Amino acid sequence: MESWNPLGAHVVDVLFAGLARRARLFTDGWGDERFLEDVVVGTAFLPEPARLIPVWGEPASRREGVVRDGTFTSPLPLLAPAARTGHVRWLSAGEARGHAACVVLAASREEGFALRERLYAPLVREGIDCFLLENPYYGLRRPLGQRGGALRTVSDHVLMNLGMVEEARALLSWLRGAGYARLGVAGYSMGGYMAALTAALFPEPVAVAALAAGASPVPVFTRGLLSWSIAFEELDGSRRDAGQARARLGRIFDLANLTKFPPPRQPGAAILLACRKDGFVPAAETRALHAHWKQSELRWVNAGHVSAIVTERAALRAAVRDALARVQRPSMGT
Repeated sequence: MESWNPLGAHVVDVLFAGLARRARLFTDGWGDERFLEDVVVGTAFLPEPARLIPVWGEPASRREGVVRDGTFTSPLPLLAPAARTGHVRWLSAGEARGHAACVVLAASREEGFALRERLYAPLVREGIDCFLLENPYYGLRRPLGQRGGALRTVSDHVLMNLGMVEEARALLSWLRGAGYARLGVAGYSMGGYMAALTAALFPEPVAVAALAAGASPVPVFTRGLLSWSIAFEELDGSRRDAGQARARLGRIFDLANLTKFPPPRQPGAAILLACRKDGFVPAAETRALHAHWKQSELRWVNAGHVSAIVTERAALRAAVRDALARVQRPSMGT
């Protein structure tokens, strides 16, 4: 296994992790044990993308273009009641739609649309409409009693991830029916993992920009700086066995290991972007995904996991733009 020392990461990553650990993850333990057992032994995802019809509000003008907010009913009924109404923000250059559309998923603890809107809005001037999904259990979809984006149970987190993928797949299908010639899915960090999984499970070729993500989330939650936010000794209640809890969490999250799924229909339209000073996602995991998706492109930026969001915005947008340029149009046999 490639050596990885999260403490040797960019100083901003370490400082951010130290601040974020005040808002602990999984303070109420494992959550729904029966669900966790079922999701381990069963097939978690729907066989085909669900049907989704967003209801759009009135357009509003922004500096970069036009914004419309929409709602829909999530195709995942197991979500907490507050999370079943989905929220999506549509960024476009004007009343006419662009030639391409990209579904953009949120990172861990990223509530609302502001960060992604600032990051990806410049793409609309190039004819790329962006659809920003609010994660289940975040922001407008946060259950009563939850503080910010710190999910209270492991089962809530698994449900959030399932919801992200099913909703992204359903929205991509809706976008195809709406007439977009090129489709893509993108995300940063956790959003990048779920974007990659969405692309792998979508029945047609789609572009994918998996930014600051890798093949498996296991080291992120069990060894990386994010693990500082998890009190492992408290997950198993009175047993207080941190090692056992860490191992079980790894087994559960390894269900989303992308090497267990086939590559997307057109891996040549996949761009992976990794940060050389990342304290959250090990470089070995991004390389593992690149090796599994043999025709994908792997790019590097000289930044940390957190700092790249500020210093490497042009590179992040370029990954989305270039992936969409490579995906096949429907008329070419998709």
